[in-house]
Amino acid sequence: MKSRNIADAIGALLDDFFLIQKDINRVNNLHSVVIREVEVAMIQKVMNWASRNKTQAAKILGISRNTLTKKIQDLQMDIAIDEK
Repeated sequence: MKSRNIADAIGALLDDFFLIQKDINRVNNLHSVVIREVEVAMIQKVMNWASRNKTQAAKILGISRNTLTKKIQDLQMDIAIDEK
């Protein structure tokens, strides 16, 4: 059954993640890893929905165009961007 909100979807994925771990004590920096991966996925999806238009994607995300550009660079994302 599909989750109805993002928190439920992430929670289900984390449950799966913990189930496959052989030694939970070896998991480190989970917060950083999850935040980075969610941010990458979100930017990729929004950029696709915005037809790669950075201005439109930034508006959807609620951040400035410059912040979006910096995030794409910081996350080392390979996204062809329409500079509009």
